[in-house]
Amino acid sequence: MKDLIIVRGGGDIATGTIYKLVKSGFHVLILEIAHPSAIRRNVAFSEAVYEEKWQVEDMTCHLAHDIKEAEQIMKAGNPALMIDPNGEMIKQLHPIAVVDAILAKKNLGTTRDMAPITIALGPGFTAGEDVDVVIETMRGHRLGRIIKEGSAIPNTGIPGVIKGFGKERVIHSPTKGILRNICHITDMVSKGQLLAKIETPEGTIVDVAASMDGLLRGLIRDGYPVTKGFKIADIDPRAEEYDNCFTISDKARCIAGGVLEALLYLKNNLSDQQEEPNVPICIHEKQKVETIYADYAATHITKPECVKDAVMNALALGNSGRGVNESSLDAARKIYEVRTKVDQFFDGYGAEQVVFTSGITESLNTVIKGSLNHGDHVITTFMEHNSVLRPLYEMERQGVCLTITSPDVGDIKQVITKDTKMIVMTHASNVTGEMFDIQSVGKLCREKGILFVVDTAQSAGVIPISMKEDNIDILCFTGHKGLMGPQGIGGICIRKGVEIRPLKTGGTGILSFSKTQPGVLPQALEAGTECCIYDKYNKIYLLNGNKTIKKADQYGKYISFVPMTEEVVLTLKGLKYPLNGYILRQGLSICQSNEIKEETAEILIEKGIVAAIESRD
Repeated sequence: MKDLIIVRGGGDIATGTIYKLVKSGFHVLILEIAHPSAIRRNVAFSEAVYEEKWQVEDMTCHLAHDIKEAEQIMKAGNPALMIDPNGEMIKQLHPIAVVDAILAKKNLGTTRDMAPITIALGPGFTAGEDVDVVIETMRGHRLGRIIKEGSAIPNTGIPGVIKGFGKERVIHSPTKGILRNICHITDMVSKGQLLAKIETPEGTIVDVAASMDGLLRGLIRDGYPVTKGFKIADIDPRAEEYDNCFTISDKARCIAGGVLEALLYLKNNLSDQQEEPNVPICIHEKQKVETIYADYAATHITKPECVKDAVMNALALGNSGRGVNESSLDAARKIYEVRTKVDQFFDGYGAEQVVFTSGITESLNTVIKGSLNHGDHVITTFMEHNSVLRPLYEMERQGVCLTITSPDVGDIKQVITKDTKMIVMTHASNVTGEMFDIQSVGKLCREKGILFVVDTAQSAGVIPISMKEDNIDILCFTGHKGLMGPQGIGGICIRKGVEIRPLKTGGTGILSFSKTQPGVLPQALEAGTECCIYDKYNKIYLLNGNKTIKKADQYGKYISFVPMTEEVVLTLKGLKYPLNGYILRQGLSICQSNEIKEETAEILIEKGIVAAIESRD
């Protein structure tokens, strides 16, 4: 999204900054913790965490549950808020700027490399090291000033003096417990008046009294779990400030001005440094002529440094599924980690439903040739790539009925027959750049019980995609375009229950004596993923699916299970100690040992990857 700014924190000071940025034409996404503790709640967008939406002056912030929803909110001209305390969305959305407005008086994880522009409010940050600039938050002559080198004035712990009152204005919790409010924001209170009660873990009740006469300008939410010394209330000695309980403060507006000034200054400075921002300049070796690369439909030529580093690091890994040495196990763990991230990225149906291929051409060939049979009807569009059309033409010669129509959902609906098994279409054209309405087609397929296959070669990594929301049964992707990886990688994400015949067959390490490829994913479509190794005393498998073991003379009397992922859930049948839904965790339960009692034993892996070791007597 163009001109996207991510603001960490949604308290009252942060809200002033967010308000000004949105009014200035920027798209703003707020990242908050699951239970924010704003005092001046009336003017804090963080309240949207609890209320789904929250209005401050003439602006309404909405809570978003995913990236797609957040983008819709921001496109409508409103700030969006997501619960993301660790800032994971920053990596996914690539904002032009990150503003740390948490005001925790220390850096909770913001780094200069998070975005082209990084700004932090208040003490705890060093300009030029942690972030690009720091904004002064201490009241006085320096409030709102831009600090390009060094830090803001350290926090004194004493609020600004108003009508001679300083530290008295702020009330802290006298103990640990659950806060139960008596008064409300905007109440006029007297010194000693009961503001709230705290229910301690011991069951006692501790009163919280007003420290002075005045207007209760801020009060933490009722039912909030507080600790001793926790800031819980704010009293203003000025009764005439009632209306200001509902408007952004002068302090917040001043700081917001500093943020906007810093942002525009740094943004313009970036533009001056880059003749063509984000457009790589290539020099032709023979002609020595400068050219602008515009062939992104073919591949993303500018690979991030983290991709280059990851490729180099992968060269030092062992071969996954080819042993239980540390190098092999490291590789297996890394592959499982990537499966999980891919599944989350596309909102899929589990890490085990992610299959890796040599590219999207292999993915589409596998899906098309492995799903269609003689007599089946398949629909595609005239906007497809040859990676879709040529396999379909091949299947047509084998007795599959093929219909090619426009990508319009109405035209597709008209050509559906009782024999229609699959609709396969691209999400975006590599020729025209046109996006197609996969949401409507997916809904139609789900209503009709038709497999929906989507080619995301041009859109993955550029346009948010949800397999569940878009009703996608099979998603094929490539790694070297919008995902910015190297050539020669791709994959398939498959809805549970969908069966695909393998394009290639070979070793897997499970069901080794079977003449056919195992049916469990991902091994079914990844020949050679797993292994079974033998020595004089042991037979070792690396499993992430179900397996049947036959008791034998040489092997198969004793068996041990070692978790290869953080958590493994397994069920064991036919063993001396049958287990149902047993959980193995790394670092806690190192392994589980058992004895095979029946002629056959079943290992059912519900979650994770496990090394199964059969041992001789």
